[in-house]
Amino acid sequence: CKGDQGIQGPIGPAGPQGVAGTNGTNGTNGTNGKDGVNGTNGTNGNANVQSFQATVKATDWKEVDVTGIGNGVSSKWGGVAIANALVSTDKFVMVFVKNGETLKALPILYTKDFDNSVERLDYGYKTGQVELFYKMQSQLFGTNGSTSYKPNGDLTFDIVCTSKTVGAALEKSGVDMKNYKEVMNFLSTSL
Repeated sequence: CKGDQGIQGPIGPAGPQGVAGTNGTNGTNGTNGKDGVNGTNGTNGNANVQSFQATVKATDWKEVDVTGIGNGVSSKWGGVAIANALVSTDKFVMVFVKNGETLKALPILYTKDFDNSVERLDYGYKTGQVELFYKMQSQLFGTNGSTSYKPNGDLTFDIVCTSKTVGAALEKSGVDMKNYKEVMNFLSTSL
């Protein structure tokens, strides 16, 4: 015969911690998100065409003597040089001045109707720099006129450099060389 169970005794101290089990296997990586929509392609460029922009402050213009072509006589102009390694004499270089939202090709000659004044902006270039020339003359043929060798404000220029071969093709193309958009369109798509 078996007697009744006795009163349960107090709980004993906890035993030492057992050895850790092995880590479970890593879960599978989540799927990649969808690729975004490709952007629109840019217009094809021409590796033979490079350009840069420069702003000339009104205070940068200095009075310079510009020698005439073939006769050695010089005249006073406002002059400034824009240095850039893209410019060289073995390239075809065009200069455009920003006038509001419009870019206008140099050389520029404006005659103002109300006072018969003449404003001129011209350029030349040699390896390493573009040289800009400015002159404003009031009463061009009168004795009471005045001359200014710098514009009233800062001017921003776009200078476009390309090979002489591309420049010759541009000149023969019939493109309006004074129209910046037509020139750049020809240079970016036609060659």
